Amino acid sequence: MDGLQIDQNSPKPDCIACPEAKLSEAPYGPASGRLTKPGELTHMDLWGKYDVASINGNQYYLLMVDNAARYITVKFLKTKDQATQSIMNYMTHLKAWGKTPCAIRADRGTEFVNETLKEWCHSQGIELQVTAPYSPSQNGVAERMNRTLVKLTCAMITALDLPEFLWEAAVAHAAYLRNMSYTKPRAKETPYQIWHDRKPNISHLRKFGAPVWVLLQGQRIQRKMLPKSQRRAYVGYDEGSKSVKYYNAATRNILISRNFRFLSPAETAPPEEIAIKHNAPLEGERENGTRSAAQENGAENPRKRKAEATIDTQEP
Repeated sequence: MDGLQIDQNSPKPDCIACPEAKLSEAPYGPASGRLTKPGELTHMDLWGKYDVASINGNQYYLLMVDNAARYITVKFLKTKDQATQSIMNYMTHLKAWGKTPCAIRADRGTEFVNETLKEWCHSQGIELQVTAPYSPSQNGVAERMNRTLVKLTCAMITALDLPEFLWEAAVAHAAYLRNMSYTKPRAKETPYQIWHDRKPNISHLRKFGAPVWVLLQGQRIQRKMLPKSQRRAYVGYDEGSKSVKYYNAATRNILISRNFRFLSPAETAPPEEIAIKHNAPLEGERENGTRSAAQENGAENPRKRKAEATIDTQEP
């Protein structure tokens, strides 16, 4: 353009109105990708409070994701203040199994930022890493896993039209399946294999809500002529006791049994009626199977004729 002259030495003061009008969130950039060993760094997040209490009366769950293995651990809570004790129990569990917890990464919720947890972590040599205020993406591993578990839970309950209070069992089952599935950060090994140092056995996996026949035992044993098992809904697997968790709608409880069987009922037409072949009609019988009048009077009854004959031949 004509008539424009720029003085390169003129002062350039900051404009106060610009940051007031244009300031936005700074980009987070790629993750650091620091290599860790299983158990060293744990990402945590608290989910809840959910409006509908679970079948066990819980309204929260504490999600813990290992940074190295991406192994998921879920602890269900009735109240928010139970999270601190659950975190300390989990860290103690890691030490008992030969792992070395070094750091916890979480947001600034009161369940993580409190004097009790701070003092305990300091005494155990564990670093408590908290995110910046209003920066949930800094705890993206736990936040993203929370979203995955909730969507899986919603899909399982919706697909089978199950009661909403079964969300606790569905979340636990979803976490169990995720531990045995490949993830993008760990594409060559499953979280289960990295965490337990062995490949998982998935032969026992079943669809959530699948029909399972459970043996009646204890005080529930029925009389001998009644069925010995009843159909229930499968809601999880207890790996320690090699048992299934099932939902009993009659008692509204989730129970465990090791005596079970899965079936796949065929969706076909009902079974045909059993045809019974009749023998040829005997003497005195009609073709339709009814008794004749003579037979009703006893004329054709062999036992009656024999009795009458015996009476006639007796001497007076």
